[in-house]
Amino acid sequence: MADSKHTSIMANTWSTTVPKAKRKRRVGGELVEIDYSEYMHWYYFGRHSVDDNNNNRQGRLSFEEAFTPHRWDLRQFGFIVALAQVNSLLAFNYFNRLPHKESCFSKGNFTRAIAECLIFNEEFETDADVGYQAPLMRGRRDLPRGAHFYRTDGMPPAHRLCRHDRFHGKWDGEKFPEIKTMYSKMKCRTCSFEMRTFCYCNWSKQMCTQCHGKHSTEMALAADTDNVGN
Repeated sequence: MADSKHTSIMANTWSTTVPKAKRKRRVGGELVEIDYSEYMHWYYFGRHSVDDNNNNRQGRLSFEEAFTPHRWDLRQFGFIVALAQVNSLLAFNYFNRLPHKESCFSKGNFTRAIAECLIFNEEFETDADVGYQAPLMRGRRDLPRGAHFYRTDGMPPAHRLCRHDRFHGKWDGEKFPEIKTMYSKMKCRTCSFEMRTFCYCNWSKQMCTQCHGKHSTEMALAADTDNVGN
């Protein structure tokens, strides 16, 4: 039997016909209905699985498209995360949706559900800041080389406004790297205004002075609410 997608010849020595696996084919100019043999049924059933999985991994809302680091090891990490995401989608549909005859989750709905679980996860909440705490908060209180405290008046220690030094770039997880330009071009994560300041609670997220004022106010109100509740 010829495959419409691949040029191949398929043959087998034995198999049974599969009920409800009928297909219509033209034979001698006439349209006839035939029963697929078992091996042909499973071949056509699974031949698109690789393309479907690649489409889920690299299609819309793809983690590999959104996560584009320059380091080779991080690109491999992105591939593994995307692969795990697709496998978990298929496993969730197979074990939780299909047995109950429910419609399967699409890639978009499943990605949105994962994002909500990561954003609203109580395990990551701390007393100092909801959702994030800088790793160095538990140790030394000074900024490493490449940044300095820019404004500290009336602000809680966990949310002091900081600024990058000249010839230093954005925090990469280990340090503020040196760059060739005097001022690094960065944008505020909220309003996209170009600046080189950030909040002490998250060294990798840029924040302009105006947005930082709103941020520190929100964190102060949240802390007051927690104290009242306790």
